[in-house]
Amino acid sequence: MRLWQSLWWKLSLGSIAVTLVGSTLAALLLSPVQDAHGFKQVVKPAHLRQLIEPELRVLQGRRQDRALVAQMLDAMQQRLLNVDGPEGYYGIRESSDPMVSLALFDDEGRRVALRENPALALPDRWQPGPLRLEAVSAAERLLVLPLGDGGTLMVRHYARFDVWKNLRSALRDAGSFFGWMVLLMALPGIMLGVGLTWWLAYRLRRLARMTEGWARGDFSMRLADDSRDELGEHARAINQVAGQLQTHVETNRELAALQERQRLARELHDSIKQQVFATGLQLHAAQQWLERQPAKAAQLLAEAAAQNQAVHRDLSGLLSRLKPLEASRRQDLREELALRLQPWQAHLELSLEVPGGLALPFEQAHELASIANEAVANALRHGGARRVRLGWSAEAGHAELVIADEGRGFDAGQTANGHGLTNMFERAAALPGGALFLDAAPGRGCRLAVRFQFQEEPSR
Repeated sequence: MRLWQSLWWKLSLGSIAVTLVGSTLAALLLSPVQDAHGFKQVVKPAHLRQLIEPELRVLQGRRQDRALVAQMLDAMQQRLLNVDGPEGYYGIRESSDPMVSLALFDDEGRRVALRENPALALPDRWQPGPLRLEAVSAAERLLVLPLGDGGTLMVRHYARFDVWKNLRSALRDAGSFFGWMVLLMALPGIMLGVGLTWWLAYRLRRLARMTEGWARGDFSMRLADDSRDELGEHARAINQVAGQLQTHVETNRELAALQERQRLARELHDSIKQQVFATGLQLHAAQQWLERQPAKAAQLLAEAAAQNQAVHRDLSGLLSRLKPLEASRRQDLREELALRLQPWQAHLELSLEVPGGLALPFEQAHELASIANEAVANALRHGGARRVRLGWSAEAGHAELVIADEGRGFDAGQTANGHGLTNMFERAAALPGGALFLDAAPGRGCRLAVRFQFQEEPSR
């Protein structure tokens, strides 16, 4: 009996040992296969782009802020060097030695910021182009990401799956739990597995809730996790990033307020100021005719009164535009141009070669009319023009509005951009894919062309 009991214990212990060793070896052998599949998923170019999307949004329109650009490039580089999987649980550093290089180019192709790994060189120039998400090889990815303000972000990402490093990581992780696996078998082992699973799931749910808060724009949440494992380190890194993003959000609010003040300044300069200038011209002319031809002076005074009403209308429109506009609101471009340019009809010959029925979003029609109004005012005030032509052309998803005068012109290379020209460039840039092109020279007038992306939709 004792011999049988001794044999039974030996067989039981041997079975437990074989099961334990076999399970451990099977897990170690299967781990690289499963991890390699996960590795391929998390280093796909589309997933890498998704990871740095928050920093890309912060960079939009703020390439001139060097401190902010440097901070965003550092954050993106660290993020791409520590890529986690879709569930936030798999890190590529456990299976590779990743390298990342980033470069920011302006709208003329010049490189303005760089975070470069010597093994992944980036060019000094890169002309703006379409979005590119490419797997250059099994280990390297290339991302070319156009920014909304004409700039481009280029990313080279290198990470090759290393089976031996993956196995070493798995052995290191398994070593701390090996003693417990020997002692806790069967039901205790299942209970431990359930407890560990619940614990990890709880921590991952907290991470998920925090990232959901980020998606809603709430960066005030923090994770209270003092553990020293990878999830604890990840939680502390997330807390640090959340603090940085919260600072960026506050900065963005301040920038939005500044941009709104600049927009109001443009509106006042390009509409109210020009209307007041035209009214002044009428009043001056009326003063000249008051004694010689009172009827002519009365007509000019009536026109000045009408222009004063236009100033009142523009002020009312400016106040109404402070309220949110419906996204579907559209405006006939020819009607908007005719209304805005009406005060200048008495002072020069306007040729409005724009077809009727061009229904543009209200903001786009407003920006184009404001550019035209400023250009006509400059042609009369500074160029002494007596004839201005406005032309329109559209093809292949793009449109162009041309304002040309036959005035004195000026040397565009020697003239510093005044407030009016700066406003026109900014308004053109606010259009989808928009840009302003200036062609002027002394003695041959001035030609302005506004080009932007355009999809014609009939007016209703």
